[in-house]
Amino acid sequence: IAPHLVQAFLPPNLMADRSQHQRASTATSGDNCTTKTAIVLIDPVTDFKQVINAALDSHVVVTVQMPDVALPEKFQAFLPTTQALVEAGAAHTLSMHHRDVMSITQQLQILAGECNLHIAGIIPLSEVAVEVSDLVASCLGLPHNPLELMTARRDKGLMKRAVELAGLRVAKYTRVSCVQSVHAAVMELSLKYPIVIKTPSGMSTTDVYICSNEKESTDALYSIVDNVGPDGRTVEMALLEEYIGGTEFAINLMAFGDSSHLLVTDMWKYAKTQKARYDSAEICNPADYSQLISYACSVAKAVGIKYGAAHVELKAKHNNDGEYVDPILIEVGARLSGGRKSIMAEVAIENWDPFTSLIEAHCGQSCGKLPDNTNFLIPDRFVRHIFLPIEKAGRIKKIQLDSSAVITMNSSAIIVQAGDFVKETTDIVSCAGFVWLVGERENVDRDTKKVLSSFTLVLD
Repeated sequence: IAPHLVQAFLPPNLMADRSQHQRASTATSGDNCTTKTAIVLIDPVTDFKQVINAALDSHVVVTVQMPDVALPEKFQAFLPTTQALVEAGAAHTLSMHHRDVMSITQQLQILAGECNLHIAGIIPLSEVAVEVSDLVASCLGLPHNPLELMTARRDKGLMKRAVELAGLRVAKYTRVSCVQSVHAAVMELSLKYPIVIKTPSGMSTTDVYICSNEKESTDALYSIVDNVGPDGRTVEMALLEEYIGGTEFAINLMAFGDSSHLLVTDMWKYAKTQKARYDSAEICNPADYSQLISYACSVAKAVGIKYGAAHVELKAKHNNDGEYVDPILIEVGARLSGGRKSIMAEVAIENWDPFTSLIEAHCGQSCGKLPDNTNFLIPDRFVRHIFLPIEKAGRIKKIQLDSSAVITMNSSAIIVQAGDFVKETTDIVSCAGFVWLVGERENVDRDTKKVLSSFTLVLD
């Protein structure tokens, strides 16, 4: 969920269009003949400050930005400038144009030679970086996830196919390009409305439509096909899926080179409004959801996640015994979860450092702070992530959020401001803002009511 959301916490002066790039370097070949170990962060967006900070004691940090990826405007506001990366601790900043793997590999090899660097790992810090990171790592002979499953880690249709071939349950799905193909698919798959139509390589719930009738499915199709998708590529066909009811969960994993043993790091349960918008997400104890975490681990293995983070989104039903059962895949991302989930997991789980562990994983190392036989981590504190929606379109006149009496407040972010013209919230990145609460469950529940009652968005 929401890999590009996390930079809502950067001050406005550190945010800018990604076209303003330069190569920044704090060392040259003449500075020091000692070889230094380096890591490379591709498209550093999600939790980039935390990852850089975790690396600084033992690694030189190289960042690679992707300035010409045609992201939708609502994503661009969350992207850090080169200045922000340098101030966070990046020693070298490069730009990758047109997703040109050959060129950026060449740049990295030249940089390593000039500055006496031993590059140990390539780490994706956004959804659009997932495919690129594995390709660059492969070219450099570094740990990477298998390339034959690279498209299954990005394309939701190929993803479901890989998971299905592994013997796991998935929703019915097919690709559609015109209204006639939607009608044919509904009949062929024996579906009834509602159905889901989405961009195959989307992210952050953008371009995902729950359609209740033919008109809505037609509108969804026309908004996706032949338009630029969330990853900056033109979409030729949409993905039509069976709508699956139930409760949504996100299960985050870490892989250290052995897909037979995945560490379940943190788990979240989502609540939604009647309009199917995200209302909140709360941390869970994985020990209470054995069927779900087993399914999530199998999904990650099916799409070939052997190194680094995995973010598995699924739905499950609540049975008469109070258990969640029959998990079914929404999607899986081979990267850190967005929405400060890793930051909140670090707060909630004693002795857990997700950012050092991410670096270790992509460098082919084992997890340095946990016993080898650890299967999942248990939170010591309760966390809730609250989504603040925009209820209708208009120009913002006033925003109010009173947190003075909220004792469990960890952080908050309002990503709109007075004077902005806004549309009704349809996905995560079109929310007005977010609040994260940490503490005892009873206190968090009480503070949740305070936050929601104090939040006001006045429109002209």
